Amino acid sequence: MYKKLIALGSALAIGVTAYSAASIAQQPANAAAAVEKPAEAAQSTLAEQLKMLESGIVPTSPYETVQTWAKAVKMRNGALQYALFTEQARLGLKTPMESFHWVTGTSSPWVEGFTVTSITEDKADSGQAQAQAQTKTLKFQVDFDLVTSTGKFGTDRAIIGVTQKGDQWFIESVAPASEKSVGIWNTPESLNDQNIEKTFETMKAYDSTLGYRILLPEKAMSKLKIEQSTCANEEGNPPCLNFFYKDPAAKKDVLLATVVRLSKEQEKLPYYQEHPFLTKLGENKAGAFYSLYPSEHQYAGAEDSEQGREWMQLLELLQQRIGKSIQP
Repeated sequence: MYKKLIALGSALAIGVTAYSAASIAQQPANAAAAVEKPAEAAQSTLAEQLKMLESGIVPTSPYETVQTWAKAVKMRNGALQYALFTEQARLGLKTPMESFHWVTGTSSPWVEGFTVTSITEDKADSGQAQAQAQTKTLKFQVDFDLVTSTGKFGTDRAIIGVTQKGDQWFIESVAPASEKSVGIWNTPESLNDQNIEKTFETMKAYDSTLGYRILLPEKAMSKLKIEQSTCANEEGNPPCLNFFYKDPAAKKDVLLATVVRLSKEQEKLPYYQEHPFLTKLGENKAGAFYSLYPSEHQYAGAEDSEQGREWMQLLELLQQRIGKSIQP
């Protein structure tokens, strides 16, 4: 009898052990499933929340819809612009918007203000279901005032088509008003850079014998002194192009930036491979070009003076433009 009890106890122990092992083996899968379900639920809830937010943003008057869109363009807020579009107008927009993190326009020029200048009405038959019914599209022209750090940059114009769905007015189309438009409402890759340079300001080119060319607004160019030399403080004394701000008060030239030209052999030297302040701009048959900027504000302690602000504005302009004109 004692032996039978031992045998029965052993069998129970083995069974309990086997059951426990099976339960432990199943736990990771069950735990993963338990984690996945809340994650999926959270994602679904977030999508629902976004949909409700987008729905609540769209105004109930056409003028307010255009005003909201224009404000979003000024703020460079692509997500808000996207929320105002019809489903048809959204086609093909999500991927480029996501790739630029829902930011539109450019850092320079930027939108300082805008004006709604005209309204027209288009009528088109809605089709088969209601032969007598008509859908109405209103078209607005929006003028965007563009500026840069050096002053006014011109006007960019868009034609906006809005249509009514229920109580709300959605944007169904956005188009440039002319071939001269920049398209400041687009993602950065879709802006018309040629029109930025050719249409809104008189650009002036500087061509150096180093094989380097830069285009700058004529107004900014008049405040600069550009001088070719060699960089005596750099290994091998490479040829350089120095940009100076012509300080009208102190009547002196204040360094803004330097463009350094290196040969292929110089680029391979450890000195230039490890140089902490050189940034490559591009290259052509003349060589490779690098930018070099002052390590500190040249008007330290007087940054808010008229000359200090103008020096900084010109520096920012050069940083934006200094590598854009290098041709292979």
